[in-house]
Amino acid sequence: MEEVYKKIVDTFSAHPEVFTDRDLPTIRQIDIHIGQPDDPENFEVLCPAMFIGWDIKAGTNGEADTLSLDVHLLQEPGAGTESYSDRMDEGLAYIRLVTAVKYCLNMLSTDSSSPLKYAGERQAATPFFRYHVLTYTCSIDSYTDSVHRPALTESTIESINLTGGKLRQRLPDRIDIPEIDIFSK
Repeated sequence: MEEVYKKIVDTFSAHPEVFTDRDLPTIRQIDIHIGQPDDPENFEVLCPAMFIGWDIKAGTNGEADTLSLDVHLLQEPGAGTESYSDRMDEGLAYIRLVTAVKYCLNMLSTDSSSPLKYAGERQAATPFFRYHVLTYTCSIDSYTDSVHRPALTESTIESINLTGGKLRQRLPDRIDIPEIDIFSK
């Protein structure tokens, strides 16, 4: 996740023209989502802002882990988009801002992840903000970007020596040694 987060920050810093060419303000703040839209009095929020939350699902059977990103996009409250608004064109800048952010995020990738894939969007609201949440997914390398899980290596046990008084008394003199699959580091 660290590499993906740094790549997002670097991409938005390196390409302000994506916003300025569309007469939009550049993203002023990118941060990890820890509840800023719900409690701006206890957090510094500089709009337009992006707060990034994530969820990692572990892969199975050697598959890569799946990273889901929720990008919370906040814009300054401004002109309305109501059908009767005299400032509707200004209000529609919100939709253009969402489009510009998606443009920057689509297909962004790192050395340890596949390209980000758009997975949907939804609106959200708090008593302080109305905002948009964009969802992206990608695969990440479980060794460099998630919890390190060593690969299992197949091993074969050549022999087992059993000792112990009571155990030997209950076993016949000769027993076949069963095959046991053991996985070691």
